[in-house]
Amino acid sequence: MDPLLLWYPLTIHHNPANFPPEVFTMTRPLPGRGCSLLILFFIVLLLPVAVCAADKKAPHGRPPALVATAVVEAGRLQMPQLLVGSSEPLRQADVAAETQGLVSEIVARQGDRVAEGAVLVRLRDTRQQLLRDEARARLAEAGSRLRKAEADARRAEDLFKRKFISDQELQARLTDRDALLRQQDQLRAAIRLIEDRLSRMVIRAPFAGQVVAEKTELGQWLAEGEAALTLVDLSTVKVMIPVPEQRIAGVQPGATLQVSFDALPGETFSGRIAAIIPRADRQARTFPVQVNVANPEGRILAGMLARVRLDAGGEREVLLVPKDALVSRPDGSGYVVQVVDGKAALVPVRVLSGQGERFAVAPLGGRLAVGDRVVVRGNERLRSGQAVREAGGRQG
Repeated sequence: MDPLLLWYPLTIHHNPANFPPEVFTMTRPLPGRGCSLLILFFIVLLLPVAVCAADKKAPHGRPPALVATAVVEAGRLQMPQLLVGSSEPLRQADVAAETQGLVSEIVARQGDRVAEGAVLVRLRDTRQQLLRDEARARLAEAGSRLRKAEADARRAEDLFKRKFISDQELQARLTDRDALLRQQDQLRAAIRLIEDRLSRMVIRAPFAGQVVAEKTELGQWLAEGEAALTLVDLSTVKVMIPVPEQRIAGVQPGATLQVSFDALPGETFSGRIAAIIPRADRQARTFPVQVNVANPEGRILAGMLARVRLDAGGEREVLLVPKDALVSRPDGSGYVVQVVDGKAALVPVRVLSGQGERFAVAPLGGRLAVGDRVVVRGNERLRSGQAVREAGGRQG
């Protein structure tokens, strides 16, 4: 083989126009094996050129992903405010003795649930029972004497008509009868008074609830009006929240609010505004508002930290994206895919609320603005920086 034929391909960069004419006059068909080697030599030199040309036509070796997009819109969101309060019993009472006496029995203990009218504490009532028995005996005696006096009065009236006795004797019999009638009424009143005292020596629950504190002991002397125990009603709890004066105009009695308790994570209760106290805290510039929360199962206890969601007033501008634009991650976070210069850009967002078929979102990283285009179909498998091509029929 002529060495000139091997040297020229290395210097003319595979372009036949670079060969001098004498090369073509000097070449001649190479027999057999020499021809095959020359062909293989040219293939090895031209293969990198073909690969580079292919890379320029299709970056990363794959065509752009076809996606559907929609426009990011502007919206307004009423921003809620979480107000902190504490749960309190709707009703609470220090149940006191209505009369003085010695504690003879404590029926309800701390933590017990009691019904309305249930006996809580008994005072020693032996003396009052004896007085009642004596009064009843005197009443019975007065009844017997009254029956005799009535019979005497009827006989005296008959004798007076027959002129056997004088008018003075008749009036004496009638006076005795009337005195016994008045005595009988007095004894009945005395018995009622003693029975009232006996009833007041039994301390009863003024409402259904739970005993949270004992304030007396067996054998202790209770004065009239002294508390024996504390009773609370937790069937409905109230939460007092301080509402800023800028928002008090949007608070209306009877409105429903969402209430959560730190001690009951993951649960939300419905509360109703029961009262607005029309007197502000001069330093904090807040108005106390009472929110009642039904508690039929008694799971909300007194003193639990409560958080009340107040939606009145306070708006901010937000970004609205279609719900299909949000891609959720297993950890609960999410992102939208923004189209920038024909490439995908993943923008982490926080969902503020749902508004119909759209989400109000706030970007956590990257830039997202009104008018930007986000992917609504084909966004689950896109990677940041991947080439995309928007479908002809754009949404939004």
